[in-house]
Amino acid sequence: MCLLGIILIAAAVPLCTAVSAREEKNREEREAHLEEQETQAGAAQAAVALPTMEQEKPVVESSKEIVRDALLSDVPSADYSYSFDDRLDNSVTVTRSGDVGGFNEGTYPERSDEVLPLFTDGMEGSALYLDGTYGVELLGIEGLADSYTISFWFRADELCDWSPFLMIGSNLLDVDATQNYITFNKKTTEEGEAVVPVFNTINRTCDNSCEVRPSSDNKQCVSLNEWTYITICVDAEQVSETDDMKVTAYLYVNSELVGSGEVSKLSLETENLKAYVGIDCFDELYRASFDEIHIWNSMLNESQISAMYVAYIQEES
Repeated sequence: MCLLGIILIAAAVPLCTAVSAREEKNREEREAHLEEQETQAGAAQAAVALPTMEQEKPVVESSKEIVRDALLSDVPSADYSYSFDDRLDNSVTVTRSGDVGGFNEGTYPERSDEVLPLFTDGMEGSALYLDGTYGVELLGIEGLADSYTISFWFRADELCDWSPFLMIGSNLLDVDATQNYITFNKKTTEEGEAVVPVFNTINRTCDNSCEVRPSSDNKQCVSLNEWTYITICVDAEQVSETDDMKVTAYLYVNSELVGSGEVSKLSLETENLKAYVGIDCFDELYRASFDEIHIWNSMLNESQISAMYVAYIQEES
């Protein structure tokens, strides 16, 4: 080998060693970088899979009524309640087609997703407001017991004869055979006197129709543009002596007894049960507000009715 070749080989040895060392260092750096990326990716993936969540507040259930955060120890919790606090819980807006002059020959109101509900200040939180173009169907009601209590707050901008405040019934269009319902409304006597509220019951299966009206000299117990607390209590233990399909009902306005009388026992069919606020299959729509609808499948006593009323108004005084 010539002297030049020996010199080149000698120079190449440290160069190759340096290149190998550099490659090893680069490899180690790449592996360390990849390991760091995998660690960061794993941490990020763990953060997505296991997000930090606030613990949900438990739903407080009570066997007693709660009004304005106050527990009414003497009043059992209602079987059905509708409060309308800026939303419709277990209820939907409904409209009716085919009206002529505000009346209808007989059409079931149908759900309308295009009609948004309106709300106003209520007795507790907000209240439902009907502007005369739609009503509301209450969902989830499976029927009424033989004895029952219904209460609600009502404020009318206007009142129309026969137009329902609240209506619950089945087979509403079968007026000649199986129609059954209860309703609250206003009527005008032949002398032109307004009577309100009137509680009506009809059971066509036994050809039975009854109503309870205010019995005082002033039969208009509801004034326009004022909140009124209306309650009906039906006592199935007090059966009519002349007709065993009639029982006794008591009508209260602002917790005061204003009338009593016989009403029809109902034969509701649960599969065809309807519950409407401010609308039915026939009568004129109107402008009014509704709040805190409660239905008990039992009869409340006067003390319990008064406790409910006082609990709602005590902050309003």
